[in-house]
Amino acid sequence: MSPRRSVALAAILVVCVVAALAGVAAQRRHATPARDFAGTPVSPSKHAEDFVLTDGNGRPAHVLAKAPLEFLFFGYTHCPDECPVAMASLGRAYRSLDANARARTRVVFVTVDPKRDTPPVVGRYVSSFDPHFVGLTGTRRDLARVWRSYGVDVLPNGNDIGHGGVIYAIDERANNVLIYTPDAPATALAGDAAKLAE
Repeated sequence: MSPRRSVALAAILVVCVVAALAGVAAQRRHATPARDFAGTPVSPSKHAEDFVLTDGNGRPAHVLAKAPLEFLFFGYTHCPDECPVAMASLGRAYRSLDANARARTRVVFVTVDPKRDTPPVVGRYVSSFDPHFVGLTGTRRDLARVWRSYGVDVLPNGNDIGHGGVIYAIDERANNVLIYTPDAPATALAGDAAKLAE
Protein backbone atom coordinates (compact mmCIF):
# COMPACT_ATOMS: atom_id res chain seq x y z
CA MET A 1 0.00 0.00 0.00
CA SER A 2 1.35 3.36 -0.99
CA PRO A 3 2.13 5.99 1.68
CA ARG A 4 -0.43 8.33 0.11
CA ARG A 5 -3.18 5.69 0.35
CA SER A 6 -2.22 4.91 3.97
CA VAL A 7 -2.56 8.57 4.90
CA ALA A 8 -5.94 8.76 3.17
CA LEU A 9 -7.24 5.69 5.00
CA ALA A 10 -5.96 7.03 8.31
CA ALA A 11 -7.71 10.34 7.66
CA ILE A 12 -11.00 8.52 6.90
CA LEU A 13 -10.63 6.48 10.10
CA VAL A 14 -10.11 9.64 12.16
CA VAL A 15 -13.18 11.25 10.62
CA CYS A 16 -15.28 8.15 11.41
CA VAL A 17 -14.08 8.05 15.02
CA VAL A 18 -14.78 11.76 15.51
CA ALA A 19 -18.26 11.37 13.99
CA ALA A 20 -19.01 8.39 16.23
CA LEU A 21 -17.90 10.26 19.35
CA ALA A 22 -19.98 13.27 18.33
CA GLY A 23 -23.00 10.99 17.93
CA VAL A 24 -22.51 9.50 21.40
CA ALA A 25 -22.17 12.99 22.89
CA ALA A 26 -25.35 14.11 21.16
CA GLN A 27 -27.24 11.08 22.49
CA ARG A 28 -26.03 11.86 26.00
CA ARG A 29 -27.13 15.48 25.66
CA HIS A 30 -30.60 14.39 24.57
CA ALA A 31 -30.81 11.72 27.29
CA THR A 32 -29.73 13.98 30.15
CA PRO A 33 -33.01 15.93 30.60
CA ALA A 34 -34.91 12.65 31.11
CA ARG A 35 -32.68 11.94 34.11
CA ASP A 36 -33.09 15.39 35.62
CA PHE A 37 -35.75 14.97 38.31
CA ALA A 38 -36.88 17.43 40.93
CA GLY A 39 -37.32 14.62 43.44
CA THR A 40 -34.42 13.01 45.27
CA PRO A 41 -33.43 9.77 43.51
CA VAL A 42 -33.51 6.58 45.56
CA SER A 43 -30.27 4.95 44.48
CA PRO A 44 -30.40 2.09 44.06
CA SER A 45 -34.18 2.12 43.71
CA LYS A 46 -35.98 0.18 46.43
CA HIS A 47 -38.70 -2.38 45.76
CA ALA A 48 -42.03 -1.26 47.21
CA GLU A 49 -44.35 -3.84 48.74
CA ASP A 50 -48.05 -4.09 48.05
CA PHE A 51 -50.69 -4.52 50.74
CA VAL A 52 -54.48 -4.69 50.76
CA LEU A 53 -56.21 -2.13 52.98
CA THR A 54 -59.66 -0.49 52.97
CA ASP A 55 -60.62 2.44 50.78
CA GLY A 56 -63.01 5.31 51.43
CA ASN A 57 -65.96 3.21 50.27
CA GLY A 58 -65.16 0.40 52.69
CA ARG A 59 -63.88 -1.87 49.92
CA PRO A 60 -60.56 -3.73 49.80
CA ALA A 61 -57.96 -1.81 47.80
CA HIS A 62 -54.29 -2.28 47.00
CA VAL A 63 -51.62 0.15 48.10
CA LEU A 64 -49.99 -0.43 44.72
CA ALA A 65 -52.00 -0.89 41.53
CA LYS A 66 -49.18 -1.27 38.96
CA ALA A 67 -49.79 2.18 37.56
CA PRO A 68 -46.94 3.63 35.49
CA LEU A 69 -46.52 6.11 38.35
CA GLU A 70 -47.87 6.22 41.87
CA PHE A 71 -47.37 8.98 44.39
CA LEU A 72 -47.74 7.56 47.90
CA PHE A 73 -48.05 9.63 51.05
CA PHE A 74 -48.57 8.63 54.70
CA GLY A 75 -50.45 11.05 56.91
CA TYR A 76 -53.64 11.66 58.89
CA THR A 77 -56.74 13.72 58.32
CA HIS A 78 -56.36 15.79 61.51
CA CYS A 79 -52.82 16.81 60.62
CA PRO A 80 -52.54 20.61 60.92
CA ASP A 81 -49.54 21.24 58.69
CA GLU A 82 -47.51 19.03 56.37
CA CYS A 83 -50.28 16.59 55.35
CA PRO A 84 -52.65 19.15 53.83
CA VAL A 85 -49.67 20.93 52.27
CA ALA A 86 -48.48 17.71 50.60
CA MET A 87 -51.95 16.65 49.48
CA ALA A 88 -52.79 20.10 48.09
CA SER A 89 -49.53 20.13 46.12
CA LEU A 90 -50.25 16.65 44.77
CA GLY A 91 -53.73 17.81 43.80
CA ARG A 92 -52.42 20.80 41.86
CA ALA A 93 -49.76 18.66 40.20
CA TYR A 94 -52.26 15.98 39.19
CA ARG A 95 -54.70 18.44 37.67
CA SER A 96 -51.93 20.17 35.70
CA LEU A 97 -51.05 16.95 33.85
CA ASP A 98 -52.47 16.24 30.43
CA ALA A 99 -55.22 13.62 30.20
CA ASN A 100 -52.85 10.82 29.20
CA ALA A 101 -50.44 11.44 32.09
CA ARG A 102 -53.33 11.73 34.58
CA ALA A 103 -54.69 8.37 33.41
CA ARG A 104 -51.28 6.83 34.09
CA THR A 105 -50.77 8.43 37.51
CA ARG A 106 -52.26 7.27 40.82
CA VAL A 107 -52.15 9.21 44.09
CA VAL A 108 -52.60 7.24 47.32
CA PHE A 109 -52.91 8.46 50.91
CA VAL A 110 -52.40 5.91 53.71
CA THR A 111 -53.42 6.94 57.20
CA VAL A 112 -51.25 6.72 60.30
CA ASP A 113 -54.30 7.33 62.51
CA PRO A 114 -56.70 4.38 62.11
CA LYS A 115 -58.65 5.25 65.26
CA ARG A 116 -60.00 8.52 63.82
CA ASP A 117 -59.49 7.89 60.11
CA THR A 118 -62.37 5.56 59.30
CA PRO A 119 -63.13 4.74 55.64
CA PRO A 120 -65.69 7.57 55.23
CA VAL A 121 -63.36 10.09 56.90
CA VAL A 122 -60.42 9.12 54.68
CA GLY A 123 -62.64 9.09 51.61
CA ARG A 124 -63.92 12.61 52.22
CA TYR A 125 -60.43 13.87 53.03
CA VAL A 126 -58.71 12.72 49.85
CA SER A 127 -61.68 13.74 47.69
CA SER A 128 -61.35 17.29 48.97
CA PHE A 129 -57.98 17.44 47.19
CA ASP A 130 -59.07 15.53 44.09
CA PRO A 131 -61.89 13.02 43.51
CA HIS A 132 -59.49 10.61 41.79
CA PHE A 133 -57.24 10.24 44.84
CA VAL A 134 -57.33 7.01 46.85
CA GLY A 135 -57.48 7.08 50.64
CA LEU A 136 -56.66 3.91 52.58
CA THR A 137 -57.15 2.84 56.16
CA GLY A 138 -57.44 -0.41 58.09
CA THR A 139 -56.78 -2.00 61.45
CA ARG A 140 -53.75 -0.79 63.34
CA ARG A 141 -52.20 -4.23 62.95
CA ASP A 142 -52.60 -4.22 59.16
CA LEU A 143 -51.39 -0.64 58.85
CA ALA A 144 -48.37 -1.29 61.06
CA ARG A 145 -47.11 -3.81 58.50
CA VAL A 146 -47.36 -1.18 55.78
CA TRP A 147 -45.66 1.47 57.92
CA ARG A 148 -42.75 -0.87 58.68
CA SER A 149 -42.33 -1.80 55.04
CA TYR A 150 -42.02 1.84 54.00
CA GLY A 151 -39.93 2.92 56.98
CA VAL A 152 -42.64 5.15 58.46
CA ASP A 153 -42.22 5.74 62.20
CA VAL A 154 -45.60 6.54 63.74
CA LEU A 155 -45.20 8.45 67.00
CA PRO A 156 -48.46 9.45 68.74
CA ASN A 157 -48.26 12.65 70.81
CA GLY A 158 -51.72 13.46 72.12
CA ASN A 159 -53.87 14.46 69.15
CA ASP A 160 -50.80 14.97 66.98
CA ILE A 161 -48.97 12.11 65.31
CA GLY A 162 -45.38 12.20 64.14
CA HIS A 163 -44.84 10.28 60.92
CA GLY A 164 -42.51 9.93 57.96
CA GLY A 165 -43.57 13.00 56.03
CA VAL A 166 -42.22 11.79 52.68
CA ILE A 167 -43.91 11.56 49.29
CA TYR A 168 -42.84 8.42 47.44
CA ALA A 169 -42.79 8.10 43.63
CA ILE A 170 -43.18 4.44 42.63
CA ASP A 171 -42.90 3.15 39.08
CA GLU A 172 -44.88 0.37 37.38
CA ARG A 173 -42.26 -2.22 38.37
CA ALA A 174 -43.01 -1.35 42.01
CA ASN A 175 -39.68 0.41 42.48
CA ASN A 176 -39.51 3.44 44.74
CA VAL A 177 -37.48 5.71 42.49
CA LEU A 178 -37.89 9.22 43.95
CA ILE A 179 -38.82 10.87 47.24
CA TYR A 180 -40.02 14.39 48.03
CA THR A 181 -40.53 16.50 51.11
CA PRO A 182 -44.16 17.37 51.92
CA ASP A 183 -43.65 20.96 50.77
CA ALA A 184 -42.47 19.92 47.29
CA PRO A 185 -43.88 22.38 44.74
CA ALA A 186 -46.67 21.17 42.48
CA THR A 187 -44.59 22.15 39.45
CA ALA A 188 -41.80 19.82 40.58
CA LEU A 189 -44.18 16.91 41.14
CA ALA A 190 -45.93 17.50 37.84
CA GLY A 191 -42.67 17.78 35.91
CA ASP A 192 -41.44 14.45 37.24
CA ALA A 193 -44.84 12.83 36.72
CA ALA A 194 -44.86 13.84 33.07
CA LYS A 195 -41.53 12.01 32.62
CA LEU A 196 -42.27 8.96 34.75
CA ALA A 197 -45.80 8.35 33.46
CA GLU A 198 -44.74 8.26 29.78
